[in-house]
Amino acid sequence: MLSVADLHAYYGRAHILQGVSFALGAGEVLVVLGRNGAGKSTTMKSLIGLVRPRGGEIVFGGQQVAGWEPHRIARAGLGYVPEERRIFADLSVMENLEVGRQPPREGLEPWTEARLFALFPNLGRMRARAGGRMSGGEQQMLAIARTLMGNPRAILLDEPSEGLSPLIVEQMAHAILALKQAGVAVLLAEQNFHFAARVADRAVVLESGRIVWEGTMEALLADEAARAAHLQV
Repeated sequence: MLSVADLHAYYGRAHILQGVSFALGAGEVLVVLGRNGAGKSTTMKSLIGLVRPRGGEIVFGGQQVAGWEPHRIARAGLGYVPEERRIFADLSVMENLEVGRQPPREGLEPWTEARLFALFPNLGRMRARAGGRMSGGEQQMLAIARTLMGNPRAILLDEPSEGLSPLIVEQMAHAILALKQAGVAVLLAEQNFHFAARVADRAVVLESGRIVWEGTMEALLADEAARAAHLQV
């Protein structure tokens, strides 16, 4: 579904991503872990085109998309939920969802309002509420639901658990597992290791823009030395 090979990205002269490579399959959850500044968000922004890579390949759905504009990548079926959520505060839940609507994609069950409200019942109870009058957790749900209205084949979630209550984090975990069950490929950037362990099949660990560990989530749970070296503050 998504393949990244030797990806390099810069902010000005700062070399942020230094040869990042990984692959993501349909119905799989891959988590990118690392401390603050490791390059997790830059990875996400490079994949969706907000940061233009200076080297490497990004192949999505069989197409080389490195260098494409973000709207073109989104139309190809790669969804993106930024860390800042970026919902429209003055629009209602239903209006926010309508903004994200794209046509159905062949081979995928389309995401409808009814299906999204089954995934996020909280949203179904506040359809007319403005985005700016919602809690942080509700806004995160809305940001994901709006992206799903684009019927993505894969979705990038940047720090979806950040700043949320334990109850909402648990609901978010259930939602990600439901996406996996539906065949959506999920790439997750996270600092919350316990949340990542709850949902991810595999993990890559970034440090200073390089992958320093990769493998199954089960293997990372068993590798206390790797977690101490690369994840603990």
